[in-house]
Amino acid sequence: MQKLSVVGLMSGSSLDGVDLAWCEFTFAAAHSAQLINWQLHRGVTLPYPPNWQHRLRAAPELNGRELWLLHTELGRYFGELVRDFIATLPGTVDLVASHGHTVFHFPDQHTTTQIGDGAAMAGVLDKVVIDQFRALDMALGGQGAPLAPLADQYLLANYFACLNLGGIANVSIQTPKEYIAFDVSGANQVLDALVQEIGLPYDDNGQFARSGSLLPDLLAAANALPFYQLPPPKSLGNDWVREQLLPLFQQPSTGSLADRLHTYCFHVAEQLGLAVKKVIATEKLTLTGHETMLVTGGGGFNAFQCELIARAIAPIRLEPATPDLTAYKEAALMALAGALRWQEQPNVLPTVTGARRAAVGGAVHWGRVVD
Repeated sequence: MQKLSVVGLMSGSSLDGVDLAWCEFTFAAAHSAQLINWQLHRGVTLPYPPNWQHRLRAAPELNGRELWLLHTELGRYFGELVRDFIATLPGTVDLVASHGHTVFHFPDQHTTTQIGDGAAMAGVLDKVVIDQFRALDMALGGQGAPLAPLADQYLLANYFACLNLGGIANVSIQTPKEYIAFDVSGANQVLDALVQEIGLPYDDNGQFARSGSLLPDLLAAANALPFYQLPPPKSLGNDWVREQLLPLFQQPSTGSLADRLHTYCFHVAEQLGLAVKKVIATEKLTLTGHETMLVTGGGGFNAFQCELIARAIAPIRLEPATPDLTAYKEAALMALAGALRWQEQPNVLPTVTGARRAAVGGAVHWGRVVD
């Protein structure tokens, strides 16, 4: 058997912080893809200080030199965060798997940019660091996203569907032949951006959104965005959210903040319900009445959003994950992707990204001290 102790790092588009997850994976043998057991031992979310939030939010507007310097500096910062986290753990860590922080994601041009240099991290940690998980899939004609179905297949295969409500909402649906997965819409990053109008970091439990009312014209405008008509595989970048979706909801003339938040939650639920029902119809799936959809990600703590989603996907039952899995699924996903890269096994699913073959994605930075 091969046991790997891995720390996964995820920096989400909502800029709420850096998620770290310490996981252990047991494979049947070295270089095997057969996962026998896994555990999420510990997770933590480290909020970004205001200066880092500001710098990362402004990153898309930087010139090449400025962006590359930020890439290196963020890598050192990530390395310091992981080093301090590892110091609190009772066990050893074999490798670190970092998603980095997405600045650009252009699936039509098959290119993506995640900053937070893995080499800089390895220099701080003196450990193996793996990053750049999306790039090879995109070079093979894929969209480089979504990555979450990897965790759904390996770790959560007993669910009919899995929904992750992070900065972007993505869903994976299990069919007899394969997983069908895709990005649905923006999620937490839109809600978080809106409540910043009143100085809040997020809408706790969706209470403010719940107090609002539906704005039919705003809902219709959002539903008319061309992305929603595209068939899978499809993925979204933060640029699409910032440039096409968020501005619709930032106009005070359309309604009060509570009404805009309410309408946005309704929009996400409606688009998810339509997308899931379209897959069921296209794939000719027969529901037994016992299907469940597991929800993870920060949006899983938004009770109002989850209530709307539960209604939209009925008769499929929405099931909340455990608090740790809800909070740290994406970081655990990165740990899994890193473990599979170390095993030299595919860690991006071409059936969901559209790539011409499976990719063993990830750049390995050998920071481990060599005798």
